[in-house]
Amino acid sequence: MGLYKEVGRKKFVWFIIILFTILPIIIVLNLKEEMQRLSSFFWSLYLIPNILIMILYPKWKVIIGTALFYSILKYFTFFFEEESFSKIETAALILESFVNGAILFTVSYFALRHRKLLKHMQKLIIVDSLTGLYNRRYFDLYLEKTIPFCQRTNSPLTLIMVDIDHFKKVNDNYGHLCGDVALKHISEIIKRNVRSSDAYVRFGGEEFAIILPNTHLDEGKILAEQIRKAVEESNFIYHNEHIYISISLGVSLYEGEKVEGFIEKSDKALYSAKEHGRNQVVVFDHKDSLGRKVI
Repeated sequence: MGLYKEVGRKKFVWFIIILFTILPIIIVLNLKEEMQRLSSFFWSLYLIPNILIMILYPKWKVIIGTALFYSILKYFTFFFEEESFSKIETAALILESFVNGAILFTVSYFALRHRKLLKHMQKLIIVDSLTGLYNRRYFDLYLEKTIPFCQRTNSPLTLIMVDIDHFKKVNDNYGHLCGDVALKHISEIIKRNVRSSDAYVRFGGEEFAIILPNTHLDEGKILAEQIRKAVEESNFIYHNEHIYISISLGVSLYEGEKVEGFIEKSDKALYSAKEHGRNQVVVFDHKDSLGRKVI
């Protein structure tokens, strides 16, 4: 429904753009001699399609190209209409273009700056500043959209919860700065091993979550083991000292429960992995509602 509204809105905007591209030409070509002094006002109507195109395609190349197009169109119409024209009329037309251009570029500058700041603020809201991964807020929004889609298409959805083993010891023995570097280290390994269609977030503290759309449980288990092995074999060095680091992972498949229940299943599998020695992948097992070690 939202897509249809967006298409309808764009069609309406383009209708206005075309209307105000043709309208000034028709008006100016049909002005009576005593009304010619108003031609500058009617040419200024070209600011409307310029600004609307800027809103649709907020890029400087498009804005400058559009401004040049309408200026050329205006000059062509003016010189086509006038059999003879004075230097004053020509100078006035050029000056008018500069004034309109100044207005357009001022509006464009502030509009693009506002858009850039808005994007930056949106990024701050959903991105973890330390690791560069998405945060818990993005995780919630992603699941809110993905779960209904998976239900409609009857496609599988798998969730992996990841926790760094003995992370407190890393902080206690090497300091919190080392802990921060370790978080970044794990984040980079996760990024390298997931698909572009997957969502990976810093869930909180030393815990991460990976959402795998259109992925069966056995496929999620394979990816989880791949990430676990990559972390175990990675060379994590802090201040010229090699520090051993490992992770535990819990995997579950979405089966129509509430979001909280879906997360809880992966959490239970993760806790089972930590209880049974850490540095392993565990898949949620319905039989005991705890977890089952993946051999």
